[in-house]
Amino acid sequence: MESGHSIKIKVVLIGEGGVGKTSIARRYLEKGYKEEYLRTVGANFYTKKIAYDLEIGKTPIQWLIWDLAGQPTFDEVRGMYYRKAKAALVVYDISRPETYYNLPNWISEFWENSSGQYPLVLVANKIDLRGTDREEIPRSSGAKYARILSQHTGYNIPFVETSAKDDVHINDIFTYLAHLIIEWAKRASRR
Repeated sequence: MESGHSIKIKVVLIGEGGVGKTSIARRYLEKGYKEEYLRTVGANFYTKKIAYDLEIGKTPIQWLIWDLAGQPTFDEVRGMYYRKAKAALVVYDISRPETYYNLPNWISEFWENSSGQYPLVLVANKIDLRGTDREEIPRSSGAKYARILSQHTGYNIPFVETSAKDDVHINDIFTYLAHLIIEWAKRASRR
């Protein structure tokens, strides 16, 4: 099914400030990693086109990637950035437990503002910090939460551990999301 046209999908990167959303986007876009923290103001927008071997054949997808600010000061304006979003990467920092415990708020905000239970991937970032002296959220907690979400939604919610710093599993997030969107669309068409 390879054609000159691509499927455009708006995906939002959401989660608390400082969890690595911008670093994930930069790695995926092959723009490298920056050690210093640059706070996102409002939102950053990126685009990338890539072809995937999906159940429906070779499929070009153009990702419209919106990296949303996670700081509470942007709560009031963030809702407008969800408009027409069809997928989300929900990111937490394994070394900051509060970012994990706030995941339900982020998921609710996404589903409420995007007008549907659209697909998402649960992303545990900064696994390069595992084994340091910091408190950390174990892999099993993220995997368990993804299973609970999967039971709630009726479709698979992938859980991926990443390191934007070390470029671990960054491309996998988007591959899982591409497959998930096709699965979700097939289910939606049968309803």
